[in-house]
Amino acid sequence: MSYLSRRNHWWLGLLAAAILIPYLLLLPGHFHSVDESAMFVAAHNAWQEGNPHTNQMAYSLWAIRPGEAVTMLSPTGDIYTKKSPLMVALMVPFVWLGLRLPWWSTVQTVLLLGPLMTTATAVLLGWLVWSLSNRRLALLAALLFALTTMAIPYAQTVFGELLASLGLLLALAGLGLVQKRPYSPLYPLLAGLGLALAIGSNAVYALLVPVWGLWLLRRWPQRETWPSMLATFATPLLLLGAGLLFYNWQRFGHPLQTGYHFAPDQEGFTTPLWWGVLGLTLSPARGLLWYAPLTLLGLGGLPHSYRQRPLLTQLILVVIFFHLIAFGSWWEWWGGYAWGPRFLLPLLPWLVLSSVPLLARALAGERPLQIMLGLVVVAGLAVQWAGTAVDFNRYEIYLDEQFPAPADQPLRYHHDPALVWSVTDSPILAHWRLWLDGERQRPWWQSDPNATPVLAEIPHHLATDQQSGDVLINLVPELLYELLDQQPWPPTYGLPYRVAAADPQAWQLFDMAKSQANRIWLITWYPPGSPDNWYEQELRQEWASVQEVWADELRLLLLAQPPATTMTRPANARFGPIHLREYAVQLTDTTLFVTLTWEANQSPAENYVSFVHVLDEAGQIMAQQDREPLGGYRPTANWQAGDVVVDRFAFPRAALTEAGWQVVVGWYSWPSLARLPLLVDGDAIPSRQYPLSADEPLPGFFSE
Repeated sequence: MSYLSRRNHWWLGLLAAAILIPYLLLLPGHFHSVDESAMFVAAHNAWQEGNPHTNQMAYSLWAIRPGEAVTMLSPTGDIYTKKSPLMVALMVPFVWLGLRLPWWSTVQTVLLLGPLMTTATAVLLGWLVWSLSNRRLALLAALLFALTTMAIPYAQTVFGELLASLGLLLALAGLGLVQKRPYSPLYPLLAGLGLALAIGSNAVYALLVPVWGLWLLRRWPQRETWPSMLATFATPLLLLGAGLLFYNWQRFGHPLQTGYHFAPDQEGFTTPLWWGVLGLTLSPARGLLWYAPLTLLGLGGLPHSYRQRPLLTQLILVVIFFHLIAFGSWWEWWGGYAWGPRFLLPLLPWLVLSSVPLLARALAGERPLQIMLGLVVVAGLAVQWAGTAVDFNRYEIYLDEQFPAPADQPLRYHHDPALVWSVTDSPILAHWRLWLDGERQRPWWQSDPNATPVLAEIPHHLATDQQSGDVLINLVPELLYELLDQQPWPPTYGLPYRVAAADPQAWQLFDMAKSQANRIWLITWYPPGSPDNWYEQELRQEWASVQEVWADELRLLLLAQPPATTMTRPANARFGPIHLREYAVQLTDTTLFVTLTWEANQSPAENYVSFVHVLDEAGQIMAQQDREPLGGYRPTANWQAGDVVVDRFAFPRAALTEAGWQVVVGWYSWPSLARLPLLVDGDAIPSRQYPLSADEPLPGFFSE
């Protein structure tokens, strides 16, 4: 049989279409996990900036449980994901394509990787089974894998396990254990390439390299050519290894630093093996037998497979035990927020291969096996429909809220460990209940009629008003994809919004963002003066407010770093209980800065609003800011006699006219708008606004 000869293309193409079309129809328009998001952001930045950082989601450094952070702060101050660099590289061309398709978001374009990789795995599996038997059996095996196992819900994702599944099958093809044609010198290269793909998705697969080397030696007929054969096998692996070492060095300053933490109570192979293996295989929460009923046929076919192809079956057993031991002892053996045992997804094609003898007998007419196959198909379709029709995050979040992991067992399971063996709380049953109650996961082509862009008019302000030296601080994680889709923005940091002001790492990131900025844009849903928004509170202390825009429930603030200030002491100007001690008016190439120092002569009776107006020669307002002191963080009702407050304002220079302009300040009550009386050296000023002057001549500036 030729290696994919022309006459075989048609059925492989039909097989690919039969799998890919339903995958695409079921594909959602969103990621399911922070792992996927981190890889996507890295790919996006790699294409746009040449740097695969994830600064836009710095908030992911904070996780619910130890070890769950998917990113790490590098010595350079950038944040990088620890997830598969090879998956990041595969996403880059899809990001490029998504940025050029106006009707298709970059997230939706990158999600195409899932159906494409899973379809490729299913087609390759079908070809391998055909090599073992016949086309009819190959078609059945491929469709069983693609439609009745966890392959279909995971085709909606871009988890690294998809790449591992494809890579391990390629590596198997490179051993020549199933092909009927003579062993080719290119096989070792294919074996090395397949293993390189698997290792690029998860470094733990490097442990299989000696196994593949041993099987190659067992299969290779000419011993005198073993060195060259092993060199061919090792070439892709060495290239991948060198690339990973360089990538680690570029990210974290050390070739062996991957972003994983193997300290106690972090990551590592710390789970008791019995607990992890039983959980991965038998538990209603994560057991493979529940989530892929085809496993029963795979295990049942092992004795028959061994009699027919002992070398292949031995390798299947090695791969099975490898996955159970490696991931059963991993601290997060359950795979995080996922559908079933995510880490065992690459094992499924191998179980299909071991089931081939039983599938062949079922097709030959053995009634008991036909009944068993029918039950497996029905159960598999029911299970995968539950995992596909409802977003698995929906139930996982519910379990997190209702059954949190005990504080003394945060690494045993991400919910109460008792749920591992609770049949009634099984996600499979829960998803069916949710689906019957009307819960649906919308595919990409079925838009939500109630969905509206979260950003509203914010992109307009960012696009028209940004300057070189701007930095964007985003405190709304839900805006991540909209911000990425509507580039270019200033350098962006997505900082955590629910951490205490004393958090040292949050301060480190905040200081890093400020150190790069002349102006800072801040997106937040906190209202003005919220004590929880310590970022804004700190910025108000030293930075000058330029503008504030409301978009639905979001606020977009722009603050500028003022130049060194020389303050001017005015005449004795008093607005009721508030004294203007000193001020400064400064003009740079782009910005007018106004700095005001207020002092309370006595405790004000209410919260007053200060105003800074820029007037033209006719006294008309050209620019203004009316707000409580420090944006609401120092309301006057809380002032005590003797309190001093420094408040800073900034206006774009483009708002000024060459014909002349002046700056006036004052206070009023809200909501009456009644201005506070103004006394200057004891004289009442009817306008109740005080005109500022400047120590140095400014173009067009005048004062009364």
